[in-house]
Amino acid sequence: MATTNTAIDPKCVASTNNTFCKSVRESDKLWRNAPRNHGRDHGSESNFFREAQFSPDGTSIVTQSEDHSLRTFILPTDLLDEEHQPHHLNEYAVGPASGNIQAFATHPGFDLRDSSTTVVLSAVSDQPISLRNALDYSFTYAVYYSISPTTEVYLPSTSLAFTGDGRRFIAGSSNLISVFDCSRSGEGPITRHATAESRKSRQLYGAASMSCRGRISALSISSSGILAAGSTEREVALYGNGGQGECITAFSIAQHPDGSSPSGTGVTGLGWSPCDQYVLIAERQSECIQVYDVRNALSRVACLTGRKADSTQKLGFDIVPTSEGCEVWAGGTDGVVKMWRNPGRWGHEQAPEGEMKLHEDSIASAVWHPTSAILATCSGQRFERTGVWDDDSSPSSDSSGSSDDETTSSASEFCAKNQNLVPSPCANPGKFGGGKFVNTRGTCKPKQWVPSYWCREQVFETCAQSPADENNQKRFGRNGLADVCYAGCG
Repeated sequence: MATTNTAIDPKCVASTNNTFCKSVRESDKLWRNAPRNHGRDHGSESNFFREAQFSPDGTSIVTQSEDHSLRTFILPTDLLDEEHQPHHLNEYAVGPASGNIQAFATHPGFDLRDSSTTVVLSAVSDQPISLRNALDYSFTYAVYYSISPTTEVYLPSTSLAFTGDGRRFIAGSSNLISVFDCSRSGEGPITRHATAESRKSRQLYGAASMSCRGRISALSISSSGILAAGSTEREVALYGNGGQGECITAFSIAQHPDGSSPSGTGVTGLGWSPCDQYVLIAERQSECIQVYDVRNALSRVACLTGRKADSTQKLGFDIVPTSEGCEVWAGGTDGVVKMWRNPGRWGHEQAPEGEMKLHEDSIASAVWHPTSAILATCSGQRFERTGVWDDDSSPSSDSSGSSDDETTSSASEFCAKNQNLVPSPCANPGKFGGGKFVNTRGTCKPKQWVPSYWCREQVFETCAQSPADENNQKRFGRNGLADVCYAGCG
């Protein structure tokens, strides 16, 4: 069915502004006193928001950042007071983790008036699953162990979801779904589901007709208690009784019965329509959100197109009930949030019916307030460290001078030949001066230069995109594109 794409004019009521438009190391200096090992990029990567979730009572927002921390933002009581808009959002609490946070989930009974309910579940690599207070992350209510019975190593939980009553939660691991009782701290799961057979079992007995191979990367429970689990191998399984029941069905979204193969590299998000009839599936490097009817999961009934999400980054979506059905809201790599109405009702490809241009970078989350017309978004992406290059090693740079002007000229020639980058002055000069180049060790060396890997919204202007070639891929990453303006030596 043809639809009309309508631009929506939103009003910003609150923002973190450029508080977190910094590197991981600089963000740490704001609140962390102890030194920290920042990993392979030594803290130089951008500290972007990976995900944001509204608390069920709508008073708070819990976020996950690149610096391996959870942050709680409490919304001001006068949020909709136009006299003070836009409000500046400050973090109320910060919860650093010892490693990469694989997943987190807010408790469905979260009530800011009762601090005993303001808890967040989080899973960190090689650590037990922990239940901590979102108002004081130093306080841990409980820990839960997911350990391999044969090797006694921690099983990394790559997805988490609470049941509707909040008494249990489900954790997804590699070829495994585990159900935990929240009241049993220090214990293992009460139920386990092997989503795929071991290699030895497949060799002896053959592959099962219903399986969900790979890491369970997304979980979602419908209002009727059906658990949907999606994997990195592009398979989805449905379980009854909130995950404690048997497998109802399993299917692959990699290939349709008609022989078509939609793009995608693994499930990142799942959601249910309010009627529990349709399950919506989002993938990495996929431009659409697929819609399946659970009454006949063998074929796709609709595809929400135009999302602009051809990225390995996890980009979430939100489903909002309406008087006429529901709406699906999702952001893309173009910084635009798009909306689709009643997915699955008309079938086939469904274009967005509304959109809002909110950011200049990838939108990781676009979630609606549980009871009000307030949309929360977070944007940013990881900028890969590409190292330090010598101009002599560049095939398109033949300058051997020692002055800043000659270095700038050499870089300009390189960009012109590759037709993907036009050096321009920084939008916010100061510490980052425009037109010069910097060595990662902190000393200016005209023959050594690095492109900036900060978020586009922070300081730098964006370059025009062009087709990637082999040389560009070596210098600027998978897309063969750079983000204009270089960090100055000061």
